[in-house]
Amino acid sequence: MRTRLTPTDTQRLVVRQSAPRRAPLVWGGLVVVLLLCLWGAFEAGRSRAGYSVVGAALERRARDAEIADLRARLRTADSSLAASEVARRVDREAYAQVGKSLADLQVRLGAQAQELAFYRSIVDPSDQISGMRIQRLQVLPATAPRHYRVRIVLVQAARQDASTAAAVDFTVDGQLRGRAASLALAAIGTSSRVLNFSFRYFQELEAEIELPAQFTPQRLQVEVRPAKGVTPIRQAYPWKIDTT
Repeated sequence: MRTRLTPTDTQRLVVRQSAPRRAPLVWGGLVVVLLLCLWGAFEAGRSRAGYSVVGAALERRARDAEIADLRARLRTADSSLAASEVARRVDREAYAQVGKSLADLQVRLGAQAQELAFYRSIVDPSDQISGMRIQRLQVLPATAPRHYRVRIVLVQAARQDASTAAAVDFTVDGQLRGRAASLALAAIGTSSRVLNFSFRYFQELEAEIELPAQFTPQRLQVEVRPAKGVTPIRQAYPWKIDTT
């Protein structure tokens, strides 16, 4: 048996079918309105608490500008510091160069003072000895191992009018294999046997010697034998290597 619908029932059915389609829109609108209300309440609360979006943006901009300024100042300070370090390094190098120059000058002045004293001793000896004398003796290292250069400087007063001829000989005293030994120039000299010379004011003599491997030098015995029957000059010197 079929049921017949009246006009009133048909209208009610249409209304019931369209209501579910508008529901999401209504709920969505309510949610948006609620969010807007919440945001408005939040901003109102921040405003009452003294917070301002515009003020915060301005403050943030000012803070960013201050940070940029500080970074620029830091870069300038770093550049100034680097320049100062370079200047200090240049000053240190300049001071070191000046110090080295002064030291070299003092060495040269010392050498000149020694030379001046040497020539003064020739012109006017302090001990008033007018004859020949040994003014200086040096032992210098040579290029080969166990080789040495013995340098002897002889002088006589400038008031001497004639040249003087003489011969110089020396021996090296020491220990050879634990026993005392004396080595003559004729045995250890690489070229010279006896140093012959003739001079008027001063004379520098040099002889290269080679010492045995197991010989320990201790002393130099120097003998100067002038011509014409003058008494020989004998003098002993401790063995000392001069590295200056």
